[in-house]
Amino acid sequence: MRMLQGATLAVTLILLFLMTLLGVSAIQVTQMQEKMSSNMQDKELSFNAAESALAAGEAWIINLTREPSVVTVCSPYPCVQEPYQNLIFTTQTNSWWQSHSAAYSSQLDNVASSPRYIIEFLEYVPDSPVLGDSSIKGKGTFYYQITTRGSGSSDNSVSILQTTVGRRY
Repeated sequence: MRMLQGATLAVTLILLFLMTLLGVSAIQVTQMQEKMSSNMQDKELSFNAAESALAAGEAWIINLTREPSVVTVCSPYPCVQEPYQNLIFTTQTNSWWQSHSAAYSSQLDNVASSPRYIIEFLEYVPDSPVLGDSSIKGKGTFYYQITTRGSGSSDNSVSILQTTVGRRY
């Protein structure tokens, strides 16, 4: 009879140990899911911020009444500048974006820094070519590239978006 009582104690201790392991692993899984959810929310916030700046850049181009002048370096932003050559926007720091781009004018909640955008002139495509004189501009479309950077609740979560806008004047 005493032998059975010792076996009951051993089985109970083993079951208690297994339930403890199960509880600890459930807590770890829950913590990992919470981190993933937080990162996904932060990435979504950065994407929405970049998309807001993209819409602001598009609206700026669309609301112009005449063709903007293309400059090498912008001094008051926003403006249209020549395309950057051999520049990878995704590798640029937040301080680079602060000094080389226009800020999104509206206030966004829960973002670490205001989204920024750059407008670059791509090309002019005439509806029909004028033979003999390349200085004559007939009717056509001007194409611009808008690149934006948005951050989430921290500057570790960054989204870079790019679009091309065609505009006739």
